[in-house]
Amino acid sequence: MSTVKDPNSKGNSGFVWGLAVLLVIIAVVIGYIVYQGRGAQTDALGDYAAEDVSMEISYADNAVTLKSADAAKDATEVDLYEDYSCPHCGDLAKETDEQMKDAIDAGELVVHVRTLNFLDGSPNGLESIKSNTGHSSKAAAAMEQVAKTGDAKLYWNLRKYLMENQSKVYNKWEMEDFAAAAKELGADDATVKAIEEAPVGEGNPLVTSNYEKLESETGQVSSPRIIKDGKDIPEDQNTSIMEWVDIVTK
Repeated sequence: MSTVKDPNSKGNSGFVWGLAVLLVIIAVVIGYIVYQGRGAQTDALGDYAAEDVSMEISYADNAVTLKSADAAKDATEVDLYEDYSCPHCGDLAKETDEQMKDAIDAGELVVHVRTLNFLDGSPNGLESIKSNTGHSSKAAAAMEQVAKTGDAKLYWNLRKYLMENQSKVYNKWEMEDFAAAAKELGADDATVKAIEEAPVGEGNPLVTSNYEKLESETGQVSSPRIIKDGKDIPEDQNTSIMEWVDIVTK
């Protein structure tokens, strides 16, 4: 005659312990896979050909200013509004960044990069962007810390990577990933830590100020935008924004 054993009896303790060990092993394996996957996203930067730059960088008034040390007194100054989630911003960067860099290095152009995060979703305008925690907000917070270092090469190359590889990073990177990428590009430990701990979704004045400035000057917020003396470049709607560097430096 067979009997049914009490599952809580001592005779089943080995099974319970075995199950517990198995669950731990599964958790460790999953954690390792996630860790490796995340690491692979930034390890790829090891093959990234970082560009040398001669421009200088400064951070003030919630803008990252790119300027040559020998910039002419009458050099053209523009505000470049961009959002790290914006595919059109990525296209603009791919198409015109080298022209922009050459004009800056030649002392003809000074660019104030003003980062936005409105593409994280801002149905209620300014108030809702203050609490955004999406990709745009994370990237803006990370790049703010990079800009504060004054390291133009680090800023230029991380920005370039993020813009040109949006499909690889969009909604995939956390602050630790931005920090790891910066480290791959030469950031010191203090900068890496600052990126990891950068506040997101707490009313970051960088993005809120730039939102307010663009809206007050032009009446609307969108990206990418090139603003010179309060007006969009190009002013002619039949002219492509891809021609903006030639327009402002001719």
